[in-house]
Amino acid sequence: MEQNQFQMISMDLIDRPIKIARELIDPEKVRELAESIREIGLLQPVILRPSNGRYEMVAGDRRYLAHKMLNLKEIKAVVMDLDDHETVVIRGIENLQRENLTPSEEAKFYQLLYEEGGLSASQIAKKTGRALSTITRYLRFAECPEEVRKAVDNKEISLLVLETLMEIDDPDIFNYHFKMAVANGINNTTARIWVDDYLKTKAGTYYSEGEGVHQSNIEIETRPSFMTCDVCLGPVEIKVIKNLMVCPECRKKVKGSNVKTS
Repeated sequence: MEQNQFQMISMDLIDRPIKIARELIDPEKVRELAESIREIGLLQPVILRPSNGRYEMVAGDRRYLAHKMLNLKEIKAVVMDLDDHETVVIRGIENLQRENLTPSEEAKFYQLLYEEGGLSASQIAKKTGRALSTITRYLRFAECPEEVRKAVDNKEISLLVLETLMEIDDPDIFNYHFKMAVANGINNTTARIWVDDYLKTKAGTYYSEGEGVHQSNIEIETRPSFMTCDVCLGPVEIKVIKNLMVCPECRKKVKGSNVKTS
């Protein structure tokens, strides 16, 4: 990897990366950056690599877009001879420095460094300054289905609770508990109770007085659990229950005069 002094490169000779995390390009942030460049100029040059007589953007895509917004003809750049792995690493590390990344976006960049950058989890930890345990957690999270990752991004379930539920290795039973957790909101203590109960059932263990632990083959069944509705007094499945925070007076109004209040 060879690095040169910065030089002014024609905007017309620069190609954006083929794989662009377009969802991370906030037009308002680009506009703000453009105004800053208009006032004080570009403080940090972009990084380019030669490509078939032209240049490929390696790092600094938003700075490039801000220059286009200002109709500037050239941009301050450092041209480096980089192979594909080195390019992926530089791009990934730059993207990880952005503000307000969702857990999914952060996991995606760690995955990119691992799979395309050829870095081990330990190497990623050293280059990013993150703990090895954090890298391992996010690499595992990156493998989750989109529905699951979106729930974490939207703060419907915490990553810690999700990691606990992922100890449930039966896809159907995991999906059942995951949806219950998202619908009702649970903490990690509750998640641990659910998982421990599943693991005990899976193992088919039970205790009887004076006989120690016995093993038996128990077919695991996903059976619905019900509670009583405070308003109509009818049964309602736990996974569809909605919690409502109310004061004592409003609670009486919601429940109705035909229902006793405690």
